[in-house]
Amino acid sequence: MSNDLLVLKKGVLKSEKPTLMVAGFNQWANAGNVSTAVAEYLIEKLDAKRIGHIHKGDFYLFQLPDSHYLLRPGVKYVEGYEEEYQEEPVNDFYYAEFGKKALVIFIGTEPNLHEDIYTNALFDGAEELGIKRIIVAAGVGGEVPFGKERLISCSDSLVHLHEELRKYAVIFSNYDKNATIGMVINHFAKERNFESITLSARTPNYQASIAVPSDKRAVYDILRRIRYMSGIGLDLSDLEKEIRGQISDFDSLIKRLSVENPELAPQITAYLEQIEKGFEEVRFEEPIKIPDVFLKGFDTTG
Repeated sequence: MSNDLLVLKKGVLKSEKPTLMVAGFNQWANAGNVSTAVAEYLIEKLDAKRIGHIHKGDFYLFQLPDSHYLLRPGVKYVEGYEEEYQEEPVNDFYYAEFGKKALVIFIGTEPNLHEDIYTNALFDGAEELGIKRIIVAAGVGGEVPFGKERLISCSDSLVHLHEELRKYAVIFSNYDKNATIGMVINHFAKERNFESITLSARTPNYQASIAVPSDKRAVYDILRRIRYMSGIGLDLSDLEKEIRGQISDFDSLIKRLSVENPELAPQITAYLEQIEKGFEEVRFEEPIKIPDVFLKGFDTTG
C-alpha cells in the first residue's frame, strides 16, 4: 500500500511472515514506563533489528505554553558543537526471528495531531508485514500493593476477541473519558476489520514518588500473556529476578522512611495496609500447553 509516511526495508522477512506485532508508546498511559518498557524489553531480549519507521509528518508540536521540555527535540552539544540532534521522534518497526518463529515490535511516540493518519500509517505498515493482530501495552496508575500480581484491563477492536481474551485473566475495560493511543488504535482497527488488543497494567501510583522508574512486575505480567497468546518460548527469568530485587528495595525503602520520619510511620503503615485490604488479586496461571488461537503462522513445535 502506498504511504509516503511509511518506510520499510524490503526483503527482511522470512518466507512465512509474522502475524503478531507488539507495540509500546511513549504515551499518556505509560505509568510505570510499562508501555515503552515492554517494547524495549522485547527488542533487547530478542536482538530485534530495526526494519522501518513512520516519518514525523505533521504529527508533532514544537512547543506549548508550560510544556517546553515535553515536546522539543532532544539535542547534545559538546564544546558548543552539535553532536546529536533527534530529528524525528521514535516511531520504529523491529523484527526478530527465533527458530521458525518471528515477531514484529513497534516502539512509538504518540502523536499530538492527526492521530487518524498516524494510526492508519501504522496499520499500513502492519499489513505490509503480514501482521494480523496488534497488541498495545499500557500502564495506568492505581491503588495496587507493590508485591502483588498486577491487574490487567483489556480493550479490543472486535467483539469476537472477547471469548479468547477471557483465557488471559483480564478485566474488560469500562471507561468513559479521554482516549489513550491504544483506544485510538482499537477504533481505527475496527473500521479496517483488524484485530487489535490493548493490555493495560494497573501500576502502583506511588512509584514515582519513591523513585521506582519502571514497574517490572507490570511488564512481566503483560509479557506472560503475550507469551501464551503467541506461542513464543520467551524466557522471563531475568525479569523475575528484577521483580524480587524491586520488592526487596521497596521494603527496605519503606523501613528507612519510617525510621527517618517516625512521625509519618503510622500513616505509611496505614496507607499500605489499606491498599492491601482493598485489593483483590486476579492471578493469571499460564497454561503449560500453548493454544492454537489464531497464529497459524507460528510453529509452536520449533
